[in-house]
Amino acid sequence: MTSGGRLNIDLKRGAIPLSLFILAVLHYGLGAPLWVLALFSLWIPIAYILIPWYARRRWEEFDRTFTQHFQRGKHRELLQAYRKEWFLRRFGPQADMLSKLGLIYSALEKYREAEHALEQALDAMGSPGPQQLYFNLANVKFELGKFDDAMQIYLSLRGNSPYQRAARTQMALIDLQKGARVEQARSFLESERPRASAPMRERIDRALARH
Repeated sequence: MTSGGRLNIDLKRGAIPLSLFILAVLHYGLGAPLWVLALFSLWIPIAYILIPWYARRRWEEFDRTFTQHFQRGKHRELLQAYRKEWFLRRFGPQADMLSKLGLIYSALEKYREAEHALEQALDAMGSPGPQQLYFNLANVKFELGKFDDAMQIYLSLRGNSPYQRAARTQMALIDLQKGARVEQARSFLESERPRASAPMRERIDRALARH
């Protein structure tokens, strides 16, 4: 499946040769005046200089806003801000934008929408994505009850991934849920409980109480 980001790159690569052909037709075939040729050629600096420059600026601003609002729990405001960023969604870093959309939906507990956005982000990468993106997708699949899919992604994380310990905690929760390696999972969760965040500690407590 061809991603939107890759398609944009391929179109740009073919646009200049096509434009040169059109310029030749306008000049030699139709005898168009120079001002017409100059006007037609304006799209090149706009597409290759102005739009990327503006997209970088917009992205830096949005990235700062995202970090501030996400840390403060302003997730609905972030979703509204994302929907207004039509320029970045069209010309900005699509994979990064979709990844942030997945985080927003996940924070709002709209896990199906989050799953769709994160999978689109991975597709837009066109190559293996960052470990954080896979980890976030696995967490969303966990919340959806897709434990086998989540487990497969957790197991695919690199051994030196900074998300390994958190992934092991999630896998232990899955084992308890499925009744697999129960004693080993309980032992690991009990050892992890003191260092876990408050929400994760509550989740561990509930899992241990049920099993």
